[in-house]
Amino acid sequence: MLNAKEFIENDLSAPEFLVLIDPDVAAPEALKVGFKELIARGILRIEQMPSKSRFQPAQVRLLLEPGLHLLNPVLRSLWGDLQTACRHGSEINQVLQRLQKEYGPGYGLFKNKVILPSLLRRGLLEKRSQKALGLFPQTHYQPTPDGADMKIRLEHRMDEARRLVPSLAEDDAEAVPLLLSLGAALLLLPEIVSQFQQINHLMKKYSDDGGYIPLLYSAGDSSKEFNAIEQAFQQIDLAFEAGDAGADGGGGGE
Repeated sequence: MLNAKEFIENDLSAPEFLVLIDPDVAAPEALKVGFKELIARGILRIEQMPSKSRFQPAQVRLLLEPGLHLLNPVLRSLWGDLQTACRHGSEINQVLQRLQKEYGPGYGLFKNKVILPSLLRRGLLEKRSQKALGLFPQTHYQPTPDGADMKIRLEHRMDEARRLVPSLAEDDAEAVPLLLSLGAALLLLPEIVSQFQQINHLMKKYSDDGGYIPLLYSAGDSSKEFNAIEQAFQQIDLAFEAGDAGADGGGGGE
């Protein structure tokens, strides 16, 4: 059985987990979950500025924590690109437009040049080349044996986590090791996001390390802080929808 320690040692980001599960997932989805992981870790904050007039919508700005050194290569790359994109204004729609220029149509290069190479280096994905119609070479990605094993175990644990959602309110200790083992993959479960405060409570009550959650290390105990995370996630979803980010999914082929 894959335990929490093994998942944490792998140090996979949420975008890496997402692409491991589905190498053909659209690049905007991977980028969006990357934003959410930076928010959950307290590295990125969302600030809503009041409207200057009733005819103008409120502006949503991105605020980055300075001077950080992220160990995960995908998060480190995204954080660096966000720093560059925010230099000339941090309004979220403008930042997404600049990232489109950096990553290309549909943010394809974020997946193809950042996430996929990381999974290849980790030995979790491998390239497979074939010719379309017998003429045009195409590259596809599929899990290696180690990657396939991790994917099966991860999907099983995600299913178990979904099953346990109703029991979180009952202080079910069974949920603690399972939720810890998921690490950043928790962000791939929308039904879990609204339970972050209860998860934090369970970790403090039952885990051996006093409630340390790597994914939410910056969050305190107040409902205000956890509500802020949930609202920030909603702002990210709205920004990607408004920007028609999925016009070109930037799939796994080359």
